[in-house]
Amino acid sequence: MIDLLRRVRPHLGLVAELAGYGFWMLIDAMASLPFGYLPGGLTGGLVALVVLLRRVAGTDLVRIATVAVGVSVILSVLARASFLPGFDRGTFLSFTEQLALAIVVVAVLRQAALRPALAVAGAAAVAIVGSPLARDVVPLGDVLAALSGLGWGGAVAIGLVLREADTRRRVAVDDVRAAERMELARELHDVVAHHVTGIVVAAQAAAVVARSSPDDVDRALSAIETAGADALAAMRSMVGVLRGQDSDGARTPGAELREVPMLVRRFDPDARLVRLTGDPGLEHAVLPAGVAATGYRVVQEALTNVRRHAPDAASVEVDVRIREGALLVAVRNDGVPMLPHTPHGGTGGFGLAGMAERVTALDGRLTAGPSAPGVWTVEARLPLRDAR
Repeated sequence: MIDLLRRVRPHLGLVAELAGYGFWMLIDAMASLPFGYLPGGLTGGLVALVVLLRRVAGTDLVRIATVAVGVSVILSVLARASFLPGFDRGTFLSFTEQLALAIVVVAVLRQAALRPALAVAGAAAVAIVGSPLARDVVPLGDVLAALSGLGWGGAVAIGLVLREADTRRRVAVDDVRAAERMELARELHDVVAHHVTGIVVAAQAAAVVARSSPDDVDRALSAIETAGADALAAMRSMVGVLRGQDSDGARTPGAELREVPMLVRRFDPDARLVRLTGDPGLEHAVLPAGVAATGYRVVQEALTNVRRHAPDAASVEVDVRIREGALLVAVRNDGVPMLPHTPHGGTGGFGLAGMAERVTALDGRLTAGPSAPGVWTVEARLPLRDAR
C-alpha cells in the first residue's frame, strides 16, 4: 500500500481529474439515456479527451485549449441545428464537458502567456455559458446558463489566483538567488583580497631576493603568477555566476567543515537525534575555496529544514566524505509525512533554492526529496578538481 502511494503521488492531479471525468460521465449517461437523447457523456468525453492531451510532453497548452473550446462550440452549433442524432427532442447539457472546459481555463490562466490566456478564457465563456442555451436544455436553460457562468467565473478566479501565487513564488526564488549571489560577491572580495595580498608580499620578497639571491627569483615570480592566476579564475567564475551563466563556479571562503560538528551539537545538544559520520580527518583537508563553505551551508540548511518541516523526526544522519574527486554531503531524516509538501519542483523551499544556486556555481549537484517511506534526503556533490 505504501509503495502504491509513492507511485501514485506524482500523478495525483491526473488521478483526481480522471475521477472527476468518470463521475460526471456517469451522471451524464444516467440523465440522458432514459429520455432517448445522445448520451451527454459521449460529447463530454470527447472534450475531456482533448483537454487531457495537454498533459502530453511538448504539447502547446493554448492550442489544446483552443481545440477543446472549438469542439464544444461546434457541438453546440450542430445541436442547435439538429444535425446530430438524438437531439430531435431537445438536447442534453454535458457536465463532463463543462468540467473539462473549466479545468482547461484554470490551466491556461495559470501557465500560458497572459494575452492568449485571456483570449482562451473569453472563448471558453461563450462555450460554457452558451451551451445550455444552444442545446435547448428545457425548461432550465436560463438557470443552467447562470450556473455555468458562475462556474466559469470560479475557474477564472482559481486560475488567476494560482497564476499570482506562482508569480510570487518565482519572484521570491529569484530574490533568494540574487541574495545568494550578492553573498558570493562579498565573499569573492575576501578571496581576491587574499590572493592580491599574497602577490604583494611575493613581489616584495622578490625584490629583496633579487638583491641577495638572484637564483631564487624564479620561485618568487612563480608564486606571484600562481596567486594572480587564482585571483583571475575566481573573478571569472563569479562574473559568470552573477550573470546567471553556467561556469566553473564561484570559489568562496566561509565556514569550514571543521565547524560541522559544532553545528550538529547546537542542533542536538543531547546527542540523541543526530548521527555524524564521515572520513577521518576530513575537517583538516585542504579543499578549493568555497567547497568546504558550501558543504557546511548544505548541512546547515538541511538541519534547519528538519526542525521546520519534520519536528517529530527521531533520527537524523549527517554524512560528509570525499569520494571519486568530489565532496559528498548527505543529510537524511525520518519523521516526514507520506505525502510531504515539496515546494518549487521538488527541490525544497527558498533556502534550498539558494543552496542550489551556490552548489551549481561550483559545478556541483544538489538533490532533495523522499528516498524511502517517511525519509527525506538532501544530497550535494561538489567537485574537487582544483584541490591541491
